[in-house]
Amino acid sequence: MPHRIAADVVWMSDDGEVRLYDPASGEFQTLNSTATELWLLIAEGRDTEDIAAELGRRYGAEDPGQLDEITRDVTEFLTRLTRQGLLTTDEQEPPGADGGGRPPHGAQAVADV
Repeated sequence: MPHRIAADVVWMSDDGEVRLYDPASGEFQTLNSTATELWLLIAEGRDTEDIAAELGRRYGAEDPGQLDEITRDVTEFLTRLTRQGLLTTDEQEPPGADGGGRPPHGAQAVADV
């Protein structure tokens, strides 16, 4: 199931980090390097399995057990961000929602500085 960045989350990628602001909570966050990789793959519209497979390629996962562990970690991360309201899923979209002209995946990306 694809996750999308919530429409009200403002974020930017700068110097290998993603910084984001959630106006609903008033909180700023800076993601670590691995979370940044995940966030950027989410922004591309990749689903959980594709994100895990890409990270497996990047980090040289050589056996199915390693890929299973990566998939579990990715799923846990996506679930946590969804619970925090930073991500949404298709299941959370109201019926008939089409994005309303929002930027891709509902995110408000800020240009790199």
